[in-house]
Amino acid sequence: MYQPSCSRSFGRLFAIVVGLSTTLLLLGGCVGSGPATQKLTPGALSVSASSFDFKTVTVGQTVNQNLTVTNSGQSPVQITGLAVSNKEFAISGPSVPRTILPANSLTYTLTFAPTASGSATGTLAITSDAQSGPQSIALTGSGQTVSAQLVISPSIINFGNLTVQSTSTQNVTMQNKGDVTVTVQGITIAGAGFGYSLSPGFSLSPNQAFSFQVWFNPKTAGAASATVSFLSPNLSSPQTMSLTGDGIASSSSGGGGGTPPPPPPASHTVHLAWAASTSSVVGYRVYRSEVSGGSFSTLNGTLLTTLAYDDTSVSLGTTYYYVVTAVDASGNESVYSNQATAVIPST
Repeated sequence: MYQPSCSRSFGRLFAIVVGLSTTLLLLGGCVGSGPATQKLTPGALSVSASSFDFKTVTVGQTVNQNLTVTNSGQSPVQITGLAVSNKEFAISGPSVPRTILPANSLTYTLTFAPTASGSATGTLAITSDAQSGPQSIALTGSGQTVSAQLVISPSIINFGNLTVQSTSTQNVTMQNKGDVTVTVQGITIAGAGFGYSLSPGFSLSPNQAFSFQVWFNPKTAGAASATVSFLSPNLSSPQTMSLTGDGIASSSSGGGGGTPPPPPPASHTVHLAWAASTSSVVGYRVYRSEVSGGSFSTLNGTLLTTLAYDDTSVSLGTTYYYVVTAVDASGNESVYSNQATAVIPST
């Protein structure tokens, strides 16, 4: 039988104590004759990208990108810290310290939320006990300030003299001359005898334009005026247009001499319109106040199933503030909508 060579091996020495004497036993054996011990590769981190460019982001908005961190070694790696050098960038995901087993990964979300226009740079430092040491990832982006601008042309229309109960129309163009999409969520009109062929809930992208009609249909003789307001969360204040005209009595209605009776007092109506709720609802409630932001009182006793309401109980020279809520089948009522303002003329 073959016996392995032990020409350069040493025996193993054991000491056995028996009574007061010591017996030394030398046991033979070849050093290194057993199987070789496998050497493991230390843990190492790799990342999905060494830099992230968020490009141009509008101030006030947020853009996300994903970062994947992988243990590419053969031993566990513990991530001990994640630090971002610029507050306009942020990282979210699994908390640290966190251990990554070999061939496993963690996914994090990098965020860029600029607070001012201009370029921004930063770094993400990943500290761990990996042999590769700390990882440094470059972060770049640019903030851009944009504006919303809704232009009405013409913004002032005088219909001139018009016989009572007849109708005159004018074409109007609305254009978005800003940098962001403008959504018109509400339209109000303060003044009697005027109207428009437009429904709220539409959006205009930058440079987009379209035309609609406004009309004058005097019910009584005398001067009339109205203000149409277009409401959008993209605008700091409503965009308005002014309408005027004079109602005159028809020639057939003339009679004998004498002093004509004084014209009836002017009456005005505030027309409210809103976009439909995106939730399942059974109706809407309209509230009014003479103080901006509070002390609202409901105007409709029963729920409205339409998307419009005419308030005829207004007083001359008064400013009113309106909000709308949606109500579902269980009676749950939504929060107030954005506030609409109507200024009633003094005449």
